[in-house]
Amino acid sequence: PIVSRMWGVKLWIEALDIRGAYTFVDKLLYFVNPIFPAVLSRRIMDMGRSKDHHVAITIGDYEGSLDRFEQRFAKFCADNKDKVDVHECTTKLEKAGVTSFRFVAAPAFRTYCVGTGLQGISVDYALPKNHGEEPILPPTNQPVKRLRYSHFACNVVHEDLAYEQGVDTHEAKMELKGIVDHDCKGKLPAEHGHGTEYKAPKETQKRWQKMDPLNVMNPGVGGLSSKYRYQQ
Repeated sequence: PIVSRMWGVKLWIEALDIRGAYTFVDKLLYFVNPIFPAVLSRRIMDMGRSKDHHVAITIGDYEGSLDRFEQRFAKFCADNKDKVDVHECTTKLEKAGVTSFRFVAAPAFRTYCVGTGLQGISVDYALPKNHGEEPILPPTNQPVKRLRYSHFACNVVHEDLAYEQGVDTHEAKMELKGIVDHDCKGKLPAEHGHGTEYKAPKETQKRWQKMDPLNVMNPGVGGLSSKYRYQQ
């Protein structure tokens, strides 16, 4: 509830018709955040620094599913005992911290970019189930910072990439799309749709036109015309 209320205040300030209001809160957060304690416990912070990635899982029970998970997880840890470090959150404060971290990671990237004067782009893509490595970017497209986080078990990945000023971020994004689509045999975008930025495949465009022949529901989506009945 506190995070939700504070987020509402942030959005309210950003919407003010005052010069600099749109980035004021992020600049403030960038310089103030180091003063406050981390939202994650020291144990989890240390684990995050010692490994190249981490997984946060909330487990429920449905007709014995918890027991089955614990058995399979124990076997996985035993088979990878030198690679896996496990910590179970037991206190309300620690659980709340991990939950908050899950929701603030993405907006924190914007704060980082505003505070450091970098350009930031965000993408989401789906990779084949047997593809676990990150898409390899060429030497000409190397971001200053690259943040990856994904949905556990479905291979949908979100990436935030920060670039120096002067870099054509749209070109960099389209290059990443080409690498994901062709080299990795994945799909970019995935979860959040094509919007008006990405051109959708022809079969997808045809399906949308059949569903919305008047082009009044989502004009301009996926590279289609924004005019009535898809007029050019």
